[in-house]
Amino acid sequence: MAQRILEPGEIETLASRDVPRIILPDTGSLFATRAARLRSLAAHSAIGGYLQLLAALADAQQALLEELTPQQREALQDHARAQQSSAAASAGMPLRPANTLHLDGRWRDWLRTLCQHCADEAGLPAETRQELQRVAAADDAWLDAQAHAVLERDDAPSVDAVAALLVMNALQVYWAVLADSFRPTDLKPLADAPGLCPLCGTLPVASMVQARPPYASYRYLSCSLCACQWHYVRVQCSQCGAAGKDIAYRALADVDGDSGEVVRESAVRAETCDHCHSYRKILYLEKDPQLDPVADDLGTLALDILLGEEGYARASQNPLLWQADGD
Repeated sequence: MAQRILEPGEIETLASRDVPRIILPDTGSLFATRAARLRSLAAHSAIGGYLQLLAALADAQQALLEELTPQQREALQDHARAQQSSAAASAGMPLRPANTLHLDGRWRDWLRTLCQHCADEAGLPAETRQELQRVAAADDAWLDAQAHAVLERDDAPSVDAVAALLVMNALQVYWAVLADSFRPTDLKPLADAPGLCPLCGTLPVASMVQARPPYASYRYLSCSLCACQWHYVRVQCSQCGAAGKDIAYRALADVDGDSGEVVRESAVRAETCDHCHSYRKILYLEKDPQLDPVADDLGTLALDILLGEEGYARASQNPLLWQADGD
């Protein structure tokens, strides 16, 4: 059913209501849904081969989650819970902070499983298979150091671009398990850092305007690590907090080749800010309910190129697209 476009002033009214603040990931389908979306996007993408590889990784992520026993999940959650400061929630701090949480070593087992799963993919280039084998064979200390680099911890080494992709995939599974131990009412947006994930403190990859009740018409930032979503008022920069005339929206529209008319308005736009000159993608689920924040951010790289040419910088990177430090 089509939804009415909000009139001026209505967005502020919505923000003042008792809106649901947190949407926790559905770990029963999180990565399977992402895999399906990546494959759909790959069919019409210039980076289709890469998206197919990411889809295989997402399949492996879902399999890892499904193979965990309740006892294994609880042990991992207890390991993280034991590190939580009693004052963390009341002090407005992330409850499972990515930049300080001591990791249980099983995340490395998951990484090696992910590597093996992808190395077994038919048609994989020999060079890619060799890189997967290189990362899987790395010692624990090197992998731990790469995890610190991916999580942007102090004194971390330079990031290895291939390892970073695989490490992030394993850590996404790790934090998805941790997210499963919470209820939405256990979390709330951080008052002093509303642009950071209240569960893990990571930057969002994109934001999403929801279409289904009770979240319909509200905008939520989507964490690039744990997939938690938290409410953030619309028409406001999620990087610096500027609002009003500084905010604009850009999109790549489908245009008819003969008439030059717009055929379909894009479900993915970029929210640009002229105060900090950054942008972050915003996805409208009422236009396409299959959207995934990670996959569709990658599926609209042409929009990134356009905005880069106009002097805007990404507010945060995609967790599945890495470059070596200095590139």
